[in-house]
Amino acid sequence: MKKWITSDLHFDHANIQKFCPVTRGRFKDIEDMRERMIEEWNASVGQDDETFILGDFAFLPAADAVKILHRLNGTKILIEGNHDRKLLHDPVFRKCFKEVHQYLRYNHDGQIVIMMHYPIHEWDQMHRGAVHFYGHVHGNPTGLEKYRARDVAFDATGNVVSDFDFMIKDALKGEIRAHH
Repeated sequence: MKKWITSDLHFDHANIQKFCPVTRGRFKDIEDMRERMIEEWNASVGQDDETFILGDFAFLPAADAVKILHRLNGTKILIEGNHDRKLLHDPVFRKCFKEVHQYLRYNHDGQIVIMMHYPIHEWDQMHRGAVHFYGHVHGNPTGLEKYRARDVAFDATGNVVSDFDFMIKDALKGEIRAHH
C-alpha cells in the first residue's frame, strides 16, 4: 500500500480555472478538468493505496461529489476544508472516507506529520522536526516555505496527487521552526 496526499482539488468549481490559470489552464472546461483529474488520480493511486485529502474536494452537490469519489481509486482520508463543511452534512458523502478530521497528527514511520487544510505558523512538535502539510492557499506564499511545512495542494505541486514519502523528504529539507 502506498500513501498519497493532495488538497484543493475543487472538482466542478467553475471559477477555479480563472483563479488558478497556471495549473488549471490546461483544461478546456470543468468537465474536461474533472475527467482528466480522475484519470490522473487513477493513473497514480492503486486500489489498495491511501490518500489524504486536505480539504476542498469539490464545489458541487454532495450526490455529485459522491459519484466522483466512487470513481477514484483507493481509500480516502479527509481533513476538512472550508468548502467541505456543507458536503459533510450528507451522510453518504461522509461515508466515502475512512476518516474525517479537522486536524490530524499522524506518525509516518517515526516522522510526525501535522495535517490541516489551513497553513498554521505553530504546529505540534515543530521545534522537534515535525512536518506540517496544508492546502487552502493554492501555492501562494505563506512565509512557511523555508521551514518543514509544505503546501500539498494541486495548484502548489502541479500534481492531482503527490507521493506522501516524497513530500516528507522534501519538507525535511526545510529548517526546523523554533518554538515560539
